[in-house]
Amino acid sequence: MRAPTDPTIPAPEFPPGVEWLNAPFARVAQLMGRHAVLIEFWDFARINSLRTLPYVKAWNERYAGHGLAVIGVHSPGYTFGRDRATVERAVERLGVPYPVCLDTDFEVWRAFGVRGWPARYLFDRRGLLRWYHFGEGDYEGTERAIHETLLEIDADLSLPDPMEPLRPEDAPGLVMDAQTADIA
Repeated sequence: MRAPTDPTIPAPEFPPGVEWLNAPFARVAQLMGRHAVLIEFWDFARINSLRTLPYVKAWNERYAGHGLAVIGVHSPGYTFGRDRATVERAVERLGVPYPVCLDTDFEVWRAFGVRGWPARYLFDRRGLLRWYHFGEGDYEGTERAIHETLLEIDADLSLPDPMEPLRPEDAPGLVMDAQTADIA
């Protein structure tokens, strides 16, 4: 979803006390100017987050060299997700290559006004919110927004076409039958 332009919404900074995986720390202010920043709120124990993860990993792989910085924020929905070692094993098992903030006290969650898992926020190089999405879906819309923010950094970039859906059920406009009760 496109972010409002009046007023503009700046990226909140990460609180200084949060722990990180895959990086000593990340600061939004240090990334601005030369990067667009995609921040994905997720939980390794929530199926919706796991369904979105392949897209976020693919965007990181496709666009990191073009100026996109991806940051995961692990906000646990269950008590076992508060344990650093448990999250660390999940991040390794899932092959998450980008920095992951451990938001065990939901400080970052509250600063961003997150409504549920997964949630993604895309900030341009000035640190202004350009796109956000709650839940699964609209992967093509997110990727097109990534293109826009990267082309603002370098108008001569040659970017690939947006990815085809990674799962058949992610196809735009697909209507699925409503779930029915199990029959005993």
